[in-house]
Amino acid sequence: MASRPIRTMTILTAAAALCATAHTTTAHAASTAAPTPTAHAATASPPATTTPAPTPAPAPAPATTIPAPAPAPAIPAPAAPAFATASFGHGPRGTGRQTPWIVTAWARAWNGTDPRALGALFTADGTYTDEAVAVTFRGRGQIAGWKARADTLIDHVRVTVRTTRTEGDRVTVQSLYSGHLKGAPKPFAVPMTTVLGLDAGHCRIVFDRDHYSLAAVLSQSGLPADWTPPAA
Repeated sequence: MASRPIRTMTILTAAAALCATAHTTTAHAASTAAPTPTAHAATASPPATTTPAPTPAPAPAPATTIPAPAPAPAIPAPAAPAFATASFGHGPRGTGRQTPWIVTAWARAWNGTDPRALGALFTADGTYTDEAVAVTFRGRGQIAGWKARADTLIDHVRVTVRTTRTEGDRVTVQSLYSGHLKGAPKPFAVPMTTVLGLDAGHCRIVFDRDHYSLAAVLSQSGLPADWTPPAA
C-alpha cells in the first residue's frame, strides 16, 4: 500500500511533463507556422508604383471656314446730265427738303456767264415766259438769247433760291431776283416766283414762267415807272 502513492505521483509527474512538452511544441509550431501579419504584409505587398497621368487627347483640327461668296458688283445708275450735279451756293431755306437738281442747275445758269447753259436745260421746243414784261421765248436758241440780252442790260444779275415745292411734273420756286440795271442809280432785289414744268423724266424744262414786280424793280433802281430798256 505504501508503494502506490509513489507510483501515482510518478505518473502525475510524467503527465505534467508530457503536458508541458506538448504545450511547448504547440507554441513552437504556432510561432513557426504563423508569421506576424506585419512582416507578412511587408513581404507580400509589391512595391508602390506611380501611375502616370493620362495623356490628353489631341485637340481637334480647326474647322475649315468656307469663305462667303463675293458680292456681285453693283451696277452703277445711269449718269445724269452734266448739269444735274451742279452745285449752287444759295440753297433753299426752311423747306426741309433738298432742292431739285434741275432748280439748282437753272439758278446756276442764270448766275453764270454762258447763255447756252440756260438754253441747254430746256426741251427742244421749251418756252420761257417773263410775265413782268409779257414776253415769251421758244426753243433753246431764243432762251439762250434772252439770257444774253439780260446780261447786257443788268450787271451782276443773280437768282437766289429760297424755297421749292414739287407737285408732280411742276416745281414752284421762290427766289430773290437781284442785279443792277445799267445806268440806274441803285441796284434792285425783288422776290420772284417761278413755275417750272418738267418733262416725264424730270431731265429737261418744258416751260418756265417768271412772276415778279417790274414796278418794284424800277422803283428800287431809282428809275421812272415808264422806263424802258434801250433797243437791242
